[in-house]
Amino acid sequence: MSAGAAPGAQTYHVYADGSCLGNPGPGGWAAVIVKPDGASRTIYGGDPSTTNNRMELTAAIEGLRVIPAGARVVMRSDSQYLVKTMTLGWKRNMNSDLWLKLDHEAGERKVRFEWVEGHAGDPLNEQADRQARAAAAIAGKSGRVHYHGLPIVAEEPPAPAAAEFGDEDATVRELRPLLAAGESVRKCAGCGHAFVAAADRSGRYCPLAPCQLKARRPALHRKK
Repeated sequence: MSAGAAPGAQTYHVYADGSCLGNPGPGGWAAVIVKPDGASRTIYGGDPSTTNNRMELTAAIEGLRVIPAGARVVMRSDSQYLVKTMTLGWKRNMNSDLWLKLDHEAGERKVRFEWVEGHAGDPLNEQADRQARAAAAIAGKSGRVHYHGLPIVAEEPPAPAAAEFGDEDATVRELRPLLAAGESVRKCAGCGHAFVAAADRSGRYCPLAPCQLKARRPALHRKK
């Protein structure tokens, strides 16, 4: 289920955790990503109506999404539901949408899933747990889906930071956790607004006709 690592690939470590205030209820997820050079970043988000298992899966999906394709990744989680399904083939009775996303992200990288005991003193697992619980509280209070954290690696073409979307910032934050596998939010080089780029699309322009005209005009000139 995982792609071969690129030659000379270094290893990233991800500590993923999910939390739910009631099951179902307001939930949160968090992923602490440690780069090969030791630098780390925490990303997190929440949903006002979800389950603990969905948050565990979301933490793993989002943690992988910010790591470049072909990289080696050690994914650590205290969720046996997550780890044993990915390593021992436990039957997938629910959350098929998230399993498909996780399969896609894991397939783009060489991922090893490891179970760690929760609340046993692992500092990064504890950090992910605290942030996931805080994210669940935010979702419960706001009643909205939220996402916080920026990629630690650039996409191709580079994806702009959320702040670069200006007034669309809040919409972009809510949209990110809802993206399908391979999709990304980008800033149109033509109109400057945010748009969703599909997995098979690498263009810098949104689908609006004026922007597509700008994108295609050089090609039209070359044909003359």
